[in-house]
Amino acid sequence: MEFKNRNDYSFSAFKGNKFLYKKDYSDNIYRDCLWLSASTNFSEWEYVNVYARRTGRYIGRYYRNSFIPQKPR
Repeated sequence: MEFKNRNDYSFSAFKGNKFLYKKDYSDNIYRDCLWLSASTNFSEWEYVNVYARRTGRYIGRYYRNSFIPQKPR
């Protein structure tokens, strides 16, 4: 079972090709991206790559000023 509605995602944040931040356990990508934007250390992020945490399957790339779903599938 890939999704259990709790900590289903992991993501990595980047600015260009530079890695900025990784979160292994996330249940709401939108909320975590808001936190990144408000953070003083990671506020310059441009995009995040989202993965299904349990299987490692790549779900998608979401850019800072575009729609970011809470629970992508």
